Amino acid sequence: MLFYINYQGEEYKVRVEQKDGQYSVSVGGEPEAPVEISFYGNDCTLLHEKGVFHANVVGDKSDYTVWIPEGNLSFSVESEYRRIVGLLRGQNLNTENNVYSKMPGKIMKITAKEGDKIQKGQGILVMEAMKMENEIKALIDGQIKRICVKEGQAVETGTLLAEIAPEE
Repeated sequence: MLFYINYQGEEYKVRVEQKDGQYSVSVGGEPEAPVEISFYGNDCTLLHEKGVFHANVVGDKSDYTVWIPEGNLSFSVESEYRRIVGLLRGQNLNTENNVYSKMPGKIMKITAKEGDKIQKGQGILVMEAMKMENEIKALIDGQIKRICVKEGQAVETGTLLAEIAPEE
């Protein structure tokens, strides 16, 4: 499984694989190296070809701190799966001039048209999702450049709904 680790403003790709009960780790595309990891509560022991490492690991779903004798390391971890799901839900897709569907649904009503000047927070369209009508709003002040859907259209998560030209 691929993980993205952010440490001191840098992102590192770390691949962890398990084959026949043996773990191996690859960092930044380097060849895989076998490792043995054991946990006892928050205490971790890592046996790697470069030596044995002991640490105390504390964290939640994405943010961790590792206490080692040389000092503390604080970093965040995101799995490849979590990143893909976030992209599909539109979490990192919205730019200031694009509005994406954050869930599957059906376009019920389009309340703005191409060329309309709009304000941040103004409704652009109404989408039915999970048996509820949701008003999709503009993220910025600007002008509707393009409406990318039609009333009655079914949309999937991540579908581009509208493009907005920012107000200058």
